[in-house]
Amino acid sequence: MSAPLRLGVLVDSEAKLSLLKTAVGQTGQKIEYCALVPSVDDDKQTEVPILSLDDLDRISGLDAWLVDIIHAEDDAGYVPGAPILNALLSASQPVILNDSSELGSTPADRLAWIRKIKSRLQRLIGEVNLQHQQAAPEVWILAASTGGPAAVCNFLQALEPNLGLGFLYVQHINEGYSPTLMNMVSRAGEYPAVMGEQGSVIQANTVTLVDPMQRVEVQENSTLILHDEPWGGCYQPSIDQLAANLARSHRNRCGMIVFSGMGEDGSASCRFIKQQGGAVWAQALDDCVVDSMPTAAIATDCVEFSAKPNELAQALAQRLHKQEPFTEEPFAHESSAIHRI
Repeated sequence: MSAPLRLGVLVDSEAKLSLLKTAVGQTGQKIEYCALVPSVDDDKQTEVPILSLDDLDRISGLDAWLVDIIHAEDDAGYVPGAPILNALLSASQPVILNDSSELGSTPADRLAWIRKIKSRLQRLIGEVNLQHQQAAPEVWILAASTGGPAAVCNFLQALEPNLGLGFLYVQHINEGYSPTLMNMVSRAGEYPAVMGEQGSVIQANTVTLVDPMQRVEVQENSTLILHDEPWGGCYQPSIDQLAANLARSHRNRCGMIVFSGMGEDGSASCRFIKQQGGAVWAQALDDCVVDSMPTAAIATDCVEFSAKPNELAQALAQRLHKQEPFTEEPFAHESSAIHRI
């Protein structure tokens, strides 16, 4: 598990601080420092420290700030907390400006408000991670089910190192088998496997495994958001859901290879990837343990190239090196042909 973010919280009331602590705690992050700024009409005593500009250097090691203060002038036209907020906004740490005026009076309003904060914090994790890790410029999904692990490992074993791609491995798998799969993939080639976590960056030359029990969303900046809900439909994880998401977020900077598997998961999203300018490839049907998934993908007329895993690896390297991939006799399907790139 990655270390939690070290957050600073700046508010103008202890009631706000209590609510924000609840939201931050539910995301698994850590409030390292909290402070108040004086409000115009609040002269009550508090045990929470009052933040001053002199304190900012001392707490400069925080990952980010969560701020919720009212910009109200006093009788002299002075806005309490304005100098501190200006200093925070000009610093290097990200700042989330929250607006507690959106908080309604009902329990449902409060839950919606907390969910909104949680969502912003989830995105913040990825933004902070991007300060230390570089995202892959192009992301490819490795989609598989029955017979998929062996095929994917053969692909990775044959893949030229340091191609600069980031891979998302979406394997239909039962809960609890991810560590075994991760070890298997890491041993297969030069692309180490990592488990996708909240805010993970899809880095070049790595394989990010997708959690089968939590719905995962890919952001435009190639970071992940894990939602506290299962995948919709009958597949865990859902190839169609994640591939359609990746097509929207990355457009022509994405691709998908459909490996051995049972069912039709992935076929619907082939069209989305193709429409956005991405590439769709598939494992050769006669090389699959179960060919249902590649067959369904091929039937969409969106698959450009089909071959054995080691040949897919060679062709991908050639594509990235701006070379023509090897050619064979065109692979024919009863309703379509596979066009070589």
